[in-house]
Amino acid sequence: MTWDARARLPRRLATDDLPDECAVAVVGSGFGASVVAARLAGQVPPGELVVLERGRERVPGEFPTSFSEVRSNVRSRRNPLGLFELSLGRDVDRLVANGLGGGSLIYANVMLEPRADAFGGWPEAVDSVSLRPYFDRVRAVLRPEEVAGDVPKASALAALGAAKGVRPTRVPVAVNLSRPPGPDLIGAPQALCTSCGNCVTGCNVGAKTTMWASYLPMALAAGARIVTRAEVDLIRPSARPGRRWLVSGRRFSEVRGRVAAEPFELHADVVMIGAGAVGTTGILLRSAAAGLPVSAALGRRFSGNADSLAVSYNSGQRGSGTGSSDPFAPRPPVGPTITTALDLRHEGGGYLLQDGALPHGLAEAIRRVLGLRFALSGDKKIWCDLRPGGCPPGCGAIEHSQVWLAMGTDSAEGIVRLDRRGRPQISWTDVGRQQVYRDEAADLSWLSQGTEARHVGNPRHALLGAGIPSTTPVTVHPLGGAVMSDDPATGACDADGRVRSRGGEVHEGLYVTDGALVPTSTGANPALTIAALAERVAEVLASRDLPRLLGAAS
Repeated sequence: MTWDARARLPRRLATDDLPDECAVAVVGSGFGASVVAARLAGQVPPGELVVLERGRERVPGEFPTSFSEVRSNVRSRRNPLGLFELSLGRDVDRLVANGLGGGSLIYANVMLEPRADAFGGWPEAVDSVSLRPYFDRVRAVLRPEEVAGDVPKASALAALGAAKGVRPTRVPVAVNLSRPPGPDLIGAPQALCTSCGNCVTGCNVGAKTTMWASYLPMALAAGARIVTRAEVDLIRPSARPGRRWLVSGRRFSEVRGRVAAEPFELHADVVMIGAGAVGTTGILLRSAAAGLPVSAALGRRFSGNADSLAVSYNSGQRGSGTGSSDPFAPRPPVGPTITTALDLRHEGGGYLLQDGALPHGLAEAIRRVLGLRFALSGDKKIWCDLRPGGCPPGCGAIEHSQVWLAMGTDSAEGIVRLDRRGRPQISWTDVGRQQVYRDEAADLSWLSQGTEARHVGNPRHALLGAGIPSTTPVTVHPLGGAVMSDDPATGACDADGRVRSRGGEVHEGLYVTDGALVPTSTGANPALTIAALAERVAEVLASRDLPRLLGAAS
């Protein structure tokens, strides 16, 4: 029998039943929050661990595909349940997800460990050796694989590698590339990848191993209660006898196409914050503004992981880097978003270059904007016209385009502050002028030149033009803000994720468990690192602190 996500949708994980108290509240559902929810749910009575996710739940088949669907899924004040949160800043742009499963819904699936030298400035107890069993634990759940065979969209990396004396290598991706379609190791439905290339707008096939398809079902099976459309604003001490913390926020509801919000409060013994690096830092900053004493280091040491994005527009390669309008029958097959990396990292620096794919919905946006822009500038090159017999209908410049990704080591000197509306904003003067960004830009430009394409840097600069600094980085891997450190002067949290107070002592029962903990760039896609850190935090909490914290608020 063919496993078809369109005909066999899995049951949903979320409930609308939000209690007013629980033993453990987990804020968020991304790589950090989902891991701790899965590992801690069995440590408390059923229903006593509550996961709070601000977005909605989407199952395969419900992710946006067309340009209009992608556009209508951009999160905003009027559309708080949109899948894509694109924040355009003066110094740094960032793109994160909003939905049950967090960033895993739109990530490119790459599971890479950082180099050992990436852990400089981390707590002494946390390094590549001590994290190894936790890396293995995550891989056992997500089961990454490497793409086999030829990948046309990665060919330019081989050419650049030859010029630099480095061979590209396949990267492990958390996608079902080879296993027979059917339930995965935890019983969740998982299809075989069709190579449609639309990973980063959400997998409608059901082949990606997201948190929704892995750790969250584990949490549910262990007794967790998963609640969506619940955005946390701040955390403060609870006045309820027997409970330690009060989590307050807004609950969204949809009525006839309009979204309304009502306040909610949840009293808990333990709170695990995993709302993403900027989201978690924002919650703690708002909590501090409401009176919670926190470390002066909160908001410091933000990193964009030296992320760079670029597009090779209208190249000499046909159909290798653009997602298909039909994810179940892509023509031609594209592959997962990322398959291959050129490793140019070195002791204390450098970067990775990775092939990419433009998902169909975003490709349509670029077709409309860049096509007009370059046509007006005199660019008439359409490679299909030069091929005998031409190409299929609709083939044009965008079908000859590809996205490239780079990530490396930046200075991690960004500062997260609240704006007048209480929203977190990143300040980081001249961040894009760091040498790592210049080096990445030079090689990304080379990749375009090698395929006779136009090089387009930060897509916002290219699409919006005037007034947008060309050096403004865009990150899909925000890190830091509430970092772990052995020194209270430099870390808002300790090595076990416990949030520090103003004097350096820890707040009992208040933890950070996501990328906000990471004190430096990882120099690689950070999903595996964030999940491994969460595995470690959950293990330490369960073995050392949880029995003492439950039902014994002081």
